[in-house]
Amino acid sequence: MTFSVLLASLLCYGSLVQCYNNRIVEDLLNVIFKLKNSKGYGGGQTSIPAFTATLSKDLTPPVNQIIIFDSVKTNIGGHYSSSTGVFTSPRNGLYMISATMRSTASKHLHCELWVNEAMKEKIFGTNLSTGTVNAVLQLKTGDKVFIRKDHRSGEGIIGRDWSMFSGYFIA
Repeated sequence: MTFSVLLASLLCYGSLVQCYNNRIVEDLLNVIFKLKNSKGYGGGQTSIPAFTATLSKDLTPPVNQIIIFDSVKTNIGGHYSSSTGVFTSPRNGLYMISATMRSTASKHLHCELWVNEAMKEKIFGTNLSTGTVNAVLQLKTGDKVFIRKDHRSGEGIIGRDWSMFSGYFIA
């Protein structure tokens, strides 16, 4: 008995024929087959694009500037650039994008999540608090995703790994 048939049997607690008609089990089996046939998560064409980068130093960015998260923790596929602060989508699909920004003491902090030329979400923090955004985005190959300071000047971001930007391919 193959692994997938055994798994389907265990999931269904009963009739294997009836179980194969169940869409949820079919979807699960498809995921298992894709994982078994891929080169894994570490590289190659079938790896899942993912990144996490933090801001290593405190920063008071100019207005409308892309925030460059310079301390890269994870960058599977190499699609996040620590020199530009931009994640470039390597393929069409659904992505989870997150950012957390920590403001300096007695200050407000306004930042934005952008895809290409369109602002998608706003991030706000004040007086050492964090603002967080979590967005599920439909991206196309080549889309540019980044965090940008808004039009307000003089606002500071706490770095030292307190502020971060990350994302990964869902499907």
